[in-house]
Amino acid sequence: MAVKSRREEYAAITRAALLDAAGDLFAENGFDATSVDDIAKAARVSKGAVYHHFPDKSAIFDEVFRINQQEVVVQVAAAIPPDLQGEEHLWQVTVAAVQGFIDAYVTDDRKRSLLRQSAGVLGVHRCRQIDADLALPLVVGILEELQGSGQLRENVSIKMAATVIFGTLCEAATSLALADDCKQAGREASQVVSYMLSGLVKVAA
Repeated sequence: MAVKSRREEYAAITRAALLDAAGDLFAENGFDATSVDDIAKAARVSKGAVYHHFPDKSAIFDEVFRINQQEVVVQVAAAIPPDLQGEEHLWQVTVAAVQGFIDAYVTDDRKRSLLRQSAGVLGVHRCRQIDADLALPLVVGILEELQGSGQLRENVSIKMAATVIFGTLCEAATSLALADDCKQAGREASQVVSYMLSGLVKVAA
């Protein structure tokens, strides 16, 4: 493993500080109300340092949102109990993964705020691209395990099923992020998504 130079380490620390500060400001004040000067001040760096790492404010939001969504994927993995090992528990793993995804937004104001703004700042296509890069492989992996264990219904296209489920989860997250009562919306989303997924498996126990 190559050893980073002091300059590279400083650059990495500066970039992380910028992203952390920007994420807080975007979540609390909104993208439009947050300036590059605000981000530089909050991160305690010069405005020039901001532009050294990012071409513009939109690029900063893009990276902040990517990190935000990566954290969701990590939370999904953490939501799956370690004792659910073996093919007989694949359905429980699926349900736990869905709940972990929804809970990641229900329990975090910052994540909900960034999600609400994401389409307006980055565009729907870019948001879905980021989510697809990070979350879609997880959905495909679960479906492949269900198929490999014989629990998925016959003639189900993994690609199509993953695309539909992924889209449903994205809409569910957006809906609860926009809801007045995100906890209630989260419970409703969890129920609906679980019912939809149960139709894909032979036995949902």
